[in-house]
Amino acid sequence: MFQALSDGFKNALNKIRFQDDEKALDRALDELKKTLLKNDVHHKVARELLKKVEMQTKANGIGKQQFLDALEKSLLEILSAQGGSGFTFAQTPPTVVLMAGLQGSGKTTTTAKLAHYLKTKIKKCFYVHAICNA
Repeated sequence: MFQALSDGFKNALNKIRFQDDEKALDRALDELKKTLLKNDVHHKVARELLKKVEMQTKANGIGKQQFLDALEKSLLEILSAQGGSGFTFAQTPPTVVLMAGLQGSGKTTTTAKLAHYLKTKIKKCFYVHAICNA
C-alpha cells in the first residue's frame, strides 16, 4: 500500500510546475487529492491532510519546497499520532473480534498481526478461522 502511495506522490509531484502562485498550489493539491483517493485513503483523512498541507504551504510562502515540507510534516503528524491502542477488551473474557470484509482485503493478515500484537502485550490469543459465504 505504502509503495503505491509513494509512487503516486512522485508521479503527482512530477506533473506539478510551481510558479509560486495560488494556481500552482491548487493544481498540486488536486494531484495530491487524486493520488490519495486512487490509493484508497479515506476521504476524511485525505481532506484533513490536504487542509493541513494547504495551510502550512500558504503560511510559509507558496513554492515547491514549501509544499514538500508541508506534505512531509503533515504525513508524519498523521502516521505518528499518539493515542490509546484503539482496542477495548471485554470486562469478562473472552474478547471476541469479528473481522469482515471482501475477499483479498487483508482480514487474515490483519487478524494474525492483531494476535501477534496482543500476544506481545501478555494476552492469551486464540485464533479461530471461520468462513461463511452468504
